Amino acid sequence: MPRRSRLSPRAADTDPALKLLIALIGIHALYPHQARALPLAAIDFTGGRLSFVDIDHPLDAFTRQAAADYIQLRNARWPHTRNPHLFLSSQTAHSRTPVTIGWMQPLLKGLPITARRLREDRILEEAAVTGADPQHLCAVFNITPDTGLGYTRPFHPDPVSDQDQEDP
Repeated sequence: MPRRSRLSPRAADTDPALKLLIALIGIHALYPHQARALPLAAIDFTGGRLSFVDIDHPLDAFTRQAAADYIQLRNARWPHTRNPHLFLSSQTAHSRTPVTIGWMQPLLKGLPITARRLREDRILEEAAVTGADPQHLCAVFNITPDTGLGYTRPFHPDPVSDQDQEDP
């Protein structure tokens, strides 16, 4: 019998931190370290943007709600924190440091996908619905041209097949 993960994909419905982390990685394709380092001010509810350094995305309804739910929990749990980061833990709430990978790993443990794969799938999804334009991917996700090309290769057949190559 296959071993079942301890968490289902619906775990995010009951954990505001997990839901927001999934939104930031799975919708906005942030690297996990970018999500952990986001300041609270990166979520602009009034302007409807997620913006920080080289990240500037419209704030979709799912991410907006996930952020609102998490910030409500954050404010209830640590009402007097001076930590500027969006995500907090019991260790970081009394400092000014971001949460660590050690905070994030248990949160994602047991899910059917890794954070890295979730990010990659989001970029591939964008490539699929936008005609596999590497420049678009670079602009939307702030990735390098080589990385953008790598994400579009599955959508463009190799122009040189094995049959077209000459034998040495």
